Amino acid sequence: MKLDQFPQAAAPAISEATPSFSLFAAMSVAELAEVVPSAQRRGFHLAVGRRMAAVETLEGVSDASALCWRVNAFWHQLGWGEAEISLERDAIVVRHRFAPKAEGLVDDDAWSAMLLAVLEGAYDSWFRRLGSGPSLHTRAEWKGETVELRHGR
Repeated sequence: MKLDQFPQAAAPAISEATPSFSLFAAMSVAELAEVVPSAQRRGFHLAVGRRMAAVETLEGVSDASALCWRVNAFWHQLGWGEAEISLERDAIVVRHRFAPKAEGLVDDDAWSAMLLAVLEGAYDSWFRRLGSGPSLHTRAEWKGETVELRHGR
């Protein structure tokens, strides 16, 4: 069978604007969603987030402003949006906007869950690298189009 004879209806539409790695990421998320239980997927994506965070060492970062600048430079380089970091009475709060989308390539719930866990893993790793203790936790949730992460008790 020749390549042009394969059925096209089963494959998602791929535009010329879809970078090949974005397609790979979307198809990986779709495959994991079909064959791996959600708790295991979450653990995997948290670990991926920690690995991504390891690329940005945060060397020389000593305050929230410098942290915000460095993580925004990191996410911008990847095309993964931007963060606003604020210090509240009981937590460090990150509002991460403009995370990548995979519209039409993968189920929105699977993609959203992946983004949530990857961002949670990355930010938690950075907070721990900056000295966060074991009694503090990072929790992420969607608030509209923004991922809100809270690091605290």
